[in-house]
Amino acid sequence: MANTTAGKIPGYETTIITRGELSDDSLKALQERIKTIVGNFGGEIVTSEDWGSRKLAYTIQKESRGRYTYAVYTGKGDVVAEIERNLRINEHVLRFLTVNLEKEFDGAAFVARRAELQAAAKKRDEEREARREERMAERRSWSEDRRPRGGRDAAVEASEEA
Repeated sequence: MANTTAGKIPGYETTIITRGELSDDSLKALQERIKTIVGNFGGEIVTSEDWGSRKLAYTIQKESRGRYTYAVYTGKGDVVAEIERNLRINEHVLRFLTVNLEKEFDGAAFVARRAELQAAAKKRDEEREARREERMAERRSWSEDRRPRGGRDAAVEASEEA
């Protein structure tokens, strides 16, 4: 019987929160461990991002800050179960969440779409900043128009001359 799912590899994304004081070497070791697991299950890491240290909404294991790592990968079989098992064992991992993206995942299309979304977000931020600068310039010009000429109020100068 022929395998009808040949070439169809599902895609997953996992977001990991580790302790804030985790060193870069330890984080790289964790990422390498995940890369090895994915490789063992016939998959590949599509993208991996370090989102940096952020304040947590609530304390987790007496930690108020956490370091976020995001990974998108493919894999066959129980790749997610194995990754999550390793994350549970690791003492530096506070929380993790894995989401199934698609049954037939196209990594190149995902990376292109993500780059497109990031470019659009950057453009929106630049436009927002330009509008803010325009408003600030209008406020400065309005306050300068309202300010008396010569630096002192004309009524004060008139009363001093009399």
